[in-house]
Amino acid sequence: MENFNNNEVNETDWKKTLMIIKPPVLAYSGQVGGNPNWNFPSHKHDDLSEMVFISEGEGTFMINNKRYNAKKGDILIYNAGVIHEEYSNPTNPLKTYFCGVTNLAIDGLKELCIIPFELDPVISTNKYSNQFETYFSNIFEESSLQAEEFDIICKGLLSSIIALIHRIIKLQRMEMHTEDSSTLAQRIKEYIDKNYKKDITLDDIADNLYMNKYYLSHVFKEEMDNTPINYLINRRMGEAKSLLVATDLKVGEIARIVGYDNPNYFTLLFKKMTGESPRQFKANHQKKLFYHK
Repeated sequence: MENFNNNEVNETDWKKTLMIIKPPVLAYSGQVGGNPNWNFPSHKHDDLSEMVFISEGEGTFMINNKRYNAKKGDILIYNAGVIHEEYSNPTNPLKTYFCGVTNLAIDGLKELCIIPFELDPVISTNKYSNQFETYFSNIFEESSLQAEEFDIICKGLLSSIIALIHRIIKLQRMEMHTEDSSTLAQRIKEYIDKNYKKDITLDDIADNLYMNKYYLSHVFKEEMDNTPINYLINRRMGEAKSLLVATDLKVGEIARIVGYDNPNYFTLLFKKMTGESPRQFKANHQKKLFYHK
C-alpha cells in the first residue's frame, strides 16, 4: 500500500468525506466486567488497532506515556504501535467492550490507524453513547456465537463505529473553526453561569459543549484570564456572599444552593477564597450595613 504515511491533519482534512480503502476485519472482541482491581500492564499491538468502549464506571489509562481519565460513554482508540496500560477505578469499576481491528486502511492515515495520531485518543461519545454501545455489544454477541456470516456482520459494525468516531471528530473541528475564541469562551461562561448550582466538572462542561476539555480550558484561560473551574468556584462564592447578606438561610442551606453537598467543604473553600468564614463574612458585612444606615 502507499499514500498512508501521512499522520498530520491539515486545516481542511476535517471537511473530507471518510474513505475506508480497506474495510476493517475483527481480530478479537471481549468484555471487562466490574472487577474493582482490574488492570492491564503496559503493552502494544503492532499488527492491529484496538477500540475500547466504557459502558459503566471509570478508569485511568496511560497512552503513549500520557495519563488520561475516562468514564462511561467514552471510547479509547489505540492505534497500532501505541503503548498503553489500563486501570479500573476501585470505587467505580470499569465495564467495557473492546475489540481488535486489523486489515484497516483509511485515506490519509497510516495503515491500521483509526484516527490521526495527534488527536486525543479518548473521545466522548455524548448523544451517540447508546448507539456505540449497541454496535459494540452486537459485535461481542456475533463473535461469541459465530453464526453464519458473523464475520461479514462484524465488518459492517466495525465500519459503522469508525464512521461514527470520525463524525464526532468532524463535529468537534467544525465547532473550533466556525467560532472565534471570544465566542467560544463566552459560550463556556454562559454554560457555567447557567449550571453553577449543579455538581459539574470540567468533563461535564466539555461534554455538554461538545468540545475537547483541554482545548476548552486553553480558550477560556486565554480570553478570561482564568480557568473554567476557578470561574465556577468564584461564581458560586459570589452567589453565596449575596445569600449570606440578603437572607437568613443557614450556611448548610446556602452551601447546597450554590452546588456543595458538604457544608464543611464549602466553609473551608469560602474561607480560602475570602479570608473569612461564612459566619464571619455575614457578621462583618451586616455590621457595615448597619453603620451606614
